[in-house]
Amino acid sequence: MLAKHLVARVVGLIVIPILVYMFSFYLHFLVLANSGPGDAQMSSLFQANLQGTEVGRDSPLELAIGSRVTLKNMGYGGGLLHSHVQTYPEGSMQQQVTCYHHKDANNDWFIYPNRQEPDYDATADLRFVGDGDVIRLIHGQTGRNLHSHAIPAPITKSHHEVSSYGNITIGDDKDHWKVEVVDDVASRDRSKIRTLTTAFRLRHPVLGCYLRAGNVNLPQWGFKQIETTCTKENKPSDVYTHWNVESHTNERRKLILFFQNLILIERDQNY
Repeated sequence: MLAKHLVARVVGLIVIPILVYMFSFYLHFLVLANSGPGDAQMSSLFQANLQGTEVGRDSPLELAIGSRVTLKNMGYGGGLLHSHVQTYPEGSMQQQVTCYHHKDANNDWFIYPNRQEPDYDATADLRFVGDGDVIRLIHGQTGRNLHSHAIPAPITKSHHEVSSYGNITIGDDKDHWKVEVVDDVASRDRSKIRTLTTAFRLRHPVLGCYLRAGNVNLPQWGFKQIETTCTKENKPSDVYTHWNVESHTNERRKLILFFQNLILIERDQNY
């Protein structure tokens, strides 16, 4: 009798509520199949599967030097790496870097060679970016480099501040970031970073810290956007240090693919 009573309690108070909870989520995702204003809170891959979304549409697959990208933080509710002309009111007083959920041009970054390599040449052969490569990220709207230095972050004082600093020609090796691939849901090949599917971390070679965007919001001077820092802790499992490419354009890559498709079409027509 006691056993039956216990089973009834487990089924009625645990099993059935869990099933109802899971079924409600199933209906939720079944109904919400279209893109909407709240998409940015979700992962890039989730957004890419929504009807009417722009995420992933017409984006080249592999990342190359010269590509224009947006970088999505893969932590819970992660935003897009962002910068704007406003500066920090203390610390370095350089241009702010944050994470931001709304999509605008201030989320755009160019992939450039590090300062020990030849300058970017738009006429040279495409050079793809992969695991272990050291790159610069140049802000599309202001031309400044993603930068970090041994100055405490504005809120999380145990982390280093991240700023936008200098320009294409002015700067130093603190503008460098090393790509460390964590995983790729579509391939085991780590020699190329792929749009949407490759999760990677960005390590600062000089400071040894990792680019991170947690759940800390800046004060009003930072427009309540997410504080973005460089953490000294090396925790590969920390998803707030994981990033993926959400949007990606590369005009040279598009042109090459266009001519490759033309060649394939002509070849098929000849047969």
